[in-house]
Amino acid sequence: MDACDLLSPNNVIDLAVLGVTSEGARTAAEVVAVVKRLAGSRFRPITDVVAGRIAALAEIGFLTPEPAGAAGEVLYHLSPAGRAQVQRLLRMQSGSPADALAAVCACLKICFLEMLDADARGAVIEDLLTAHRRALDDAETALAGCPCRCSLVQRWLAHDVERWRAELGWLEALHGVAAGRVGL
Repeated sequence: MDACDLLSPNNVIDLAVLGVTSEGARTAAEVVAVVKRLAGSRFRPITDVVAGRIAALAEIGFLTPEPAGAAGEVLYHLSPAGRAQVQRLLRMQSGSPADALAAVCACLKICFLEMLDADARGAVIEDLLTAHRRALDDAETALAGCPCRCSLVQRWLAHDVERWRAELGWLEALHGVAAGRVGL
């Protein structure tokens, strides 16, 4: 996988902004507030960065601004081109979930899966499962091959293995939901 094929930091913010506005029209302040909460403490872009991406997305036609109210507020709607862009971003590779940015990408992809048809949802989850399986393999290799036998080091590495197993199990269950094999 070529690094240029991965979601960039701007792509991640765009995915968050477009995903949030897919739910309905929002002011820039509302979009910023939701984006800052989406991935918890892993992802808190500053307000100016998110506002800048909102403006850029409006300028290229992915968001449609509409004046709202006498206070000069603007509501941003997701345009048809914006919907196509968020669907494209959802399908892009995001790297290893052990990487902080890729972990945020995984979170956003899961949050906005409903924007895709069932086949595309399954493909996105399959990609996430593959990446998580690799991360689990890496964690198991680190545990098995660590030359340090300090009990806390070993416990930490074992904890990492269990965390990846839990995330993988959760994604496998989500895959069943997305495929319609089990209900929410």
